[in-house]
Amino acid sequence: MSFIAAGEVLGATATVRTLTIAHHPQLPDGAYSLVDAYCTDPGCDCRKTMIFVYLDNRHVSTLNFGWESPEFYARWYGAPLDERTLAETKGPCIDLNSPNLVPPEAVLAFFSTLLDARYLRHLRSQYTRLRAALASSADAQRLVQFLGDGAGSERNRHCACGSGRKFKLCCGRSQ
Repeated sequence: MSFIAAGEVLGATATVRTLTIAHHPQLPDGAYSLVDAYCTDPGCDCRKTMIFVYLDNRHVSTLNFGWESPEFYARWYGAPLDERTLAETKGPCIDLNSPNLVPPEAVLAFFSTLLDARYLRHLRSQYTRLRAALASSADAQRLVQFLGDGAGSERNRHCACGSGRKFKLCCGRSQ
């Protein structure tokens, strides 16, 4: 399953949440960007987002967030969910592949404080718009061009933040 930043498909209409943190007891000071990415599998309706957390243009954490009910995810999964699987499916959790360059518990708590009705509407709307865009042939072709065949350097791919620049010239420049 591949995930792509909403900005790569929706363009400038996709927004990235950016905030500055100062004097937080657990998180370093700096500009944080939350880049929401969504599943590109046309047959999947997971209703989840993967959120890449950047601190001063450096990828520091990755969250998964599912906004539907436990019953929805049990139907989607095709079987009853144990507590661990449900926790990784419904609500926010740290992704298994997160770089964890900042304290994961602090990132989860911070995200949870930001998760109000407006932000939830934003995530659902981005998901719906991206799914509709992927259903159109022009955007599907654009996605194939973006994802390619998996060959080539990751640093030469477009940046996941949606800027349209290469990763090495954008969020990857400090790595």
